[in-house]
Amino acid sequence: MRKSLTVFLLAAFLIFTISVNVAAEGDIAIVFATGGLGDQSFNDAAYRGIQMAEEDLGINYNYGEPASIADYENYLQLFASAGVYDLIISIGFDQADALADVSARFPDQQFALVDAALEADNVGSYVYTEQERGFLMGAAAAMMTQRSDEYEMINQEYRIGVVGGMEIPLINANIAGYRAGAEYISEDVHVSHSYVGAWDDPGRGKELAISMIENDVDIIWAAAGRSGLGAIEAAQENNVYAIGSDSDQGHLAPDHILTNGMKFVDNTVFLAVEQVLDGIFEPGIQVIGIEEGALGYTESLLPADIIERLEEIKASIIAGEIEIPDSL
Repeated sequence: MRKSLTVFLLAAFLIFTISVNVAAEGDIAIVFATGGLGDQSFNDAAYRGIQMAEEDLGINYNYGEPASIADYENYLQLFASAGVYDLIISIGFDQADALADVSARFPDQQFALVDAALEADNVGSYVYTEQERGFLMGAAAAMMTQRSDEYEMINQEYRIGVVGGMEIPLINANIAGYRAGAEYISEDVHVSHSYVGAWDDPGRGKELAISMIENDVDIIWAAAGRSGLGAIEAAQENNVYAIGSDSDQGHLAPDHILTNGMKFVDNTVFLAVEQVLDGIFEPGIQVIGIEEGALGYTESLLPADIIERLEEIKASIIAGEIEIPDSL
C-alpha cells in the first residue's frame, strides 16, 4: 500500500513539474544515484553539471532522487512517459538494469548513462578508466605517508587505506590502481581496503575508517559516496589524512583532506547535454580518463615536490608507459 502511494505521489509531482517547466527544446531529466543530493561527492558533481548546462546552454531540467535501487525504474519510466525530454540521464552503475528495461520500451527516447556501460540503440554510456585515478591517489598517499613524522601524523609502518562504497568492478578498479600506485612509489607501503556495502551509510564508513586508523593507517581514501563522509570525519577526529572522492571535499576537513581523487562527472553530464543540443549525440560506449580530462586530482595539501612527481606520473600514464591493473 505504501509503495503504491509513493508511486502515485511521484507521478503527480512529475506531471505538475513537467507541465510548468517544459519548453520547446533543451529539456533534460536526470535521475541521481541512491545517496541523493548533498553527498558532497558523486551526485553533487552530477548536479553541478546539469546546473552548468542550465546556465551556459539554456536548458530546462527536472530530476529525481531515488531512495533505493527499486525506485530507479519508476523515475525513468515516468520521465520517459512524459515524451518531452531531449535526454534522460541516469547517474550511477546500478541504474544499468533499470535503464536497459526502460530504454527498450521507449526506443525513440535518448538516454545517457554515466559510470556504467549499456549497449542499446538509444543509450550513450560514459565510463571511466578508474584505475588511473586510483594510481594517482595511491602514489600521492605513498609519498606522503613516508613523511608521517615530519607532518606529525601517528607513528606507523607506512600504512594507507581505502574505504570503498560497494564491492563492484569500478570500486575494485580504483583500489587496484591505488595499490599499484603505492607500489610504484615504494614496496614498503602496505595498503588496506574495506567496503561499506552502501553509498549512503556514513556511520559504517566511519567505523571502517576508525578500524584502519587503529591499525596504524594514516591516510584513507574515502571512495564511498555519502558513506565516505564518515571516513573523512574519522580522519579529522583522529588527526590523520583523508583523500576525498569525485568532488573537492576539502571544506569538510580543511586541515585533513590531503587531495581529492576527482571524477569530473559535472563535465560528463555537460558533455552529454551539449552533444544532444548540437545534434551529435550517439549511442555507444565512451571510455574516458586522465587523457580526456575526465579524471584527476586536486593539489590541496600536497607539497610542491609531490605535485611535480604526480604530474610526471600523469604524463607517463597518458603516454602508455605505465600499465595499471583494473582488478584486484
